[in-house]
Amino acid sequence: MAACSSTPERVQPDPDASACYIIYDAGSSATRLFIYEETGSGWLKHKGPETDALSDPVRRNRGKSMSDANNVIANILIALDNIRRDGPVDENGDPEWPAFDWRSRCIVKAAAVFATAGMRLAEVQDPRNSALIWRNLNERLSTKLGMSVTTRSLTEYEEGLYAWLALRELRSDGDFAVAEMGGVSLQVTFPCPFCENATRVRVKDETVPVFGHSFLGWGQDEAWRKFRNSSACAWGAGLKDPNWRVDDCEAAMVEFAESAAEVSRKVESSGNMRWYLTSAFSYMQNTDIDHFCRKGINDGFQPESSCFRAVYLQNVLDSLSVPSNYELSKVNWTLGAVVCTATRCLETR
Repeated sequence: MAACSSTPERVQPDPDASACYIIYDAGSSATRLFIYEETGSGWLKHKGPETDALSDPVRRNRGKSMSDANNVIANILIALDNIRRDGPVDENGDPEWPAFDWRSRCIVKAAAVFATAGMRLAEVQDPRNSALIWRNLNERLSTKLGMSVTTRSLTEYEEGLYAWLALRELRSDGDFAVAEMGGVSLQVTFPCPFCENATRVRVKDETVPVFGHSFLGWGQDEAWRKFRNSSACAWGAGLKDPNWRVDDCEAAMVEFAESAAEVSRKVESSGNMRWYLTSAFSYMQNTDIDHFCRKGINDGFQPESSCFRAVYLQNVLDSLSVPSNYELSKVNWTLGAVVCTATRCLETR
């Protein structure tokens, strides 16, 4: 796989340019560009285009193979050009992303592509091709920006920690827990002074012991791969079987409950913390099981797995002993990654 290079475009930033951090979320379903601008009132997020998942060529997902790797990387780089112009308009006539000319408005302090569990799986399944993609991406992105960049998979701990830090940046205290449901993995993170395996993290002006656990292979997409053959979890299962019960679908999920037992005990011992649910959890509705399992309603998003997802997400929360008074949040973990980069949050020794 030949690497391509280009000369970086030299643009002099404005005299009042802000410090900015470029970060890509290389998730299991797509790669998303964010630029965070540091202002006097906090971090200002600029969301850019989505491109193909970095792991798709390695994992051969969505029709991709290694012959598509160069194009996947090229589109990731082109996103930096496209964010400087308004994106295509949506059904309401609004641009999918407003233009942000970071070339003139930013002094780029750091740039990173951080991959999540999809790429971690790819690295296990095919280390050689994964390394080729990382090396190619690093060379081409650093050339485009004219600076050293970071391109790697997050550790399981970092993925959950960054979601927690993103919320912590928006709150007055840190007495809360986060559960984040991705496509490939599930993360649970909260401060835990009594947890022997908690990591000490620099947060604001203090050092906090933060516990984190990632359930690799238990994200909603990977779980669907495991259970998709269960007729009790099929879309509209209640239409086909008038005696259908939620327990019928949950019967296939005992394996997760067993794997979650130790974390559940920590949750129960952690006291009465607030809980926030992010990523796929944030789209949950109380009517999901009724709509997708009992009535077979199609809301347009992956109807085949909709009943399973409705039952599975609730089963996960029950298995982890998450209290029912949780709040849903759409905060993105990339903010936490930027905060940690700026503060060197994990360098506490």
